[in-house]
Amino acid sequence: PRPLEAEVKAVVSTQSTGEVSRLMRSMYKCKRDSKKMAEIHKNMTTAYNEILRIGKNRREMGCYFRVSFYGERFNELDRQTMIYKEKPFTKLPEISLRLQKLYGEQFGSDFEFISDSKRIELDSLDPYRAYVQVTYVEPYFEPWEMKYRKTPFELTYNVDRFYYFTPFTRSGTAHGGVADQFKRRTVLRTECTFPYVKSRLNVVSIEETVMVPIEVATEDMRMKNEQFETILASGKTDLKMLQMLIQGAIGTTVNQGPLEIILQFFGETAKSFDVMDEQYLCHRNRLRYQCKLFLANIKKGLDENRNMIGAFQEDYQREMEYNLAKFRETVACHIFNLDAQKQIKDNDLFYKNLTDGDHPVGLALSYDYTDAI
Repeated sequence: PRPLEAEVKAVVSTQSTGEVSRLMRSMYKCKRDSKKMAEIHKNMTTAYNEILRIGKNRREMGCYFRVSFYGERFNELDRQTMIYKEKPFTKLPEISLRLQKLYGEQFGSDFEFISDSKRIELDSLDPYRAYVQVTYVEPYFEPWEMKYRKTPFELTYNVDRFYYFTPFTRSGTAHGGVADQFKRRTVLRTECTFPYVKSRLNVVSIEETVMVPIEVATEDMRMKNEQFETILASGKTDLKMLQMLIQGAIGTTVNQGPLEIILQFFGETAKSFDVMDEQYLCHRNRLRYQCKLFLANIKKGLDENRNMIGAFQEDYQREMEYNLAKFRETVACHIFNLDAQKQIKDNDLFYKNLTDGDHPVGLALSYDYTDAI
């Protein structure tokens, strides 16, 4: 038989070598086996050097999918839900086609594939047919857990909860306006943690939470901020991706998303304070913070873009700075307090001496939004 170290090396990823070696080190320490201890420390050195070589940002984790089975043709799998772990970068259409081919050959015309993540009404299904529903899911962590899971490896190792969102509106359609958009967050817990010896595990519990429109808007803004922060904190900024984010945030034809959110929940159509309860006020404050942070991240992105572009993109830079000034003018009265609004106006040349042929935006962006958050 192969030595224990060889077995471990064959089945354990490089990034988990440290934890496994720690267990073996305790065992050999009790046996006073100095030779094995030396081999373990040598393997640990090799493993950690490899981690440094591949870099902390390289993704070597798998993808996860929720697969639900319906119909008596599946026998014990009927009405069971499982989490499948697939190889890295597997797309939803890939696993969908694979399962359609597998069960299509097994059940023939009695098989039906459900392509969306909507809630299944069992009464509407034919019990003598076989149904499979597949949904992409991601590992789920509580906010306190994120303090201890910093690297991509830690975010995919020893996980047993996964989540996905299902958008819906009161009218029954999946998508609607900002004020009508709800989301159902479904959290699934598996019987064991991934990675595991099997590539699929049974789901033992399901929790559902309905997010009201203001929570959905806050989550959307948070994700936009997270994208900016990830790009800007990477150390080596991807200029093309940064410009795509800036364009998507304040482009003249695509900034209706953030603008509509701000006007809907803080403008004239927003709820009056008389009908706001304490919980809604908390949601409103969280949304206001994310909106302020959004403006600050756009400014940081434009500053970084100015440092990286060449002379041929100066026109693009000026246009984006001008768009930011206009965007800020529209939303400042809704998300900033009076003192901050006055400071913005005092430092913003957009509000004075603005001509059609010249946009003096160099000083228009001098205000640091983080001071007003």
